[in-house]
Amino acid sequence: MPSSHSLVLDIGTTGVKAFVFDNKLNVVSKSYLRLNKSHPKNGWVEQSPKEIIKKSISVMGSAIKEARAPLIGFSGLGITNQRETTILWDKETGTPIYPAIVWEDARTSNECSALKSRHQNLIKNKTGLSIDPYFSATKISWILKNVPKAQKLVDNERLLFGTVDAWVIWNLTQEKIHATDYTNASRTLLFNIKTLKWDEKLLKIFNVPISILPEIKHSRENYGHLKSTIVGAPLPILAVCGDQQASMYGAGKISGTTKATYGTGIFIMQNLGPSFRASKYFFTTLVPNKPKPNYALEAKIENSAEKIDALLKKNKNLNPLIKKFAQKVDVYLKRLPRKPKVLIVDGGITQAPDLTRIQSEISGIPVKRQKIYDGTALGVAKLMKE
Repeated sequence: MPSSHSLVLDIGTTGVKAFVFDNKLNVVSKSYLRLNKSHPKNGWVEQSPKEIIKKSISVMGSAIKEARAPLIGFSGLGITNQRETTILWDKETGTPIYPAIVWEDARTSNECSALKSRHQNLIKNKTGLSIDPYFSATKISWILKNVPKAQKLVDNERLLFGTVDAWVIWNLTQEKIHATDYTNASRTLLFNIKTLKWDEKLLKIFNVPISILPEIKHSRENYGHLKSTIVGAPLPILAVCGDQQASMYGAGKISGTTKATYGTGIFIMQNLGPSFRASKYFFTTLVPNKPKPNYALEAKIENSAEKIDALLKKNKNLNPLIKKFAQKVDVYLKRLPRKPKVLIVDGGITQAPDLTRIQSEISGIPVKRQKIYDGTALGVAKLMKE
């Protein structure tokens, strides 16, 4: 029986969504649950790893129930996720040894400043990234230094690290797969995006043992099978991709394709094709392709969702704020190596009716909404089909 549907799990920062797509990439059903965030100290942002699992299971079940499609017709599951967020757990008990440290967390700012003076050029050349608390490496180091049992678990080969995708895969698969994909690995500061391997020099700089790291796979590859109890069948996990790279894949694989996401944060990305390129204005990252991933330039421009939410609660006009966002996006559009022929936009804020007009008028280029504003989920659904 040919596959008629696919299931996509989209684990964001604000919430978790599950989608059922049909063969033409139309959304058949969608389920959403909000995720909690805590701020134990100024600049700290944490989430509950167990809540992520619980709500992921819940939304997948709800989306399948609402779709009313037989599970035998599902090709499998694809996962896209907030990147950089860091979870360490005991592989024997399955218990996280500390809450998830979210990508927004800035607790390691001082450590990053100290490392920059000695290692910035080396790290930029290997990873395409700057040394920043945004990325996973110093979050891992912080947990290893500050959680008393962490080192003992390392010594006993019981400690595992994962970004959100790896944590979810390990918990939901029958095989307890400990794996991530190139796109998520590329956001850790530990992965060489030229050799496509964990890098010994980087591991030494950040004092991260290789024993805790997941296996790295292509974004479109088999990641094991869901436990049958989760959705009622052992669906194979066929694709895994970081959220912004999934959005980029959804926009297109051709070099020069440019997209902007207006979501929890505002991100801009342009596909470079197979050639690595460094930029002082952008990070260089990876997007799915075979046999090797493509490179892309990416910039995080603004934390936007909270500002939009505040205006919505007061029933105020969004356009003045959207104009400010569009002006910031335009600054980065002008810094890209290639002027976009069209800017493809996705994310929840693109539901605002005037956003594409405002951005187009400011930037002087056509602006096109993605097929659905959940461009991350669409990208993974597309990846599963190709």
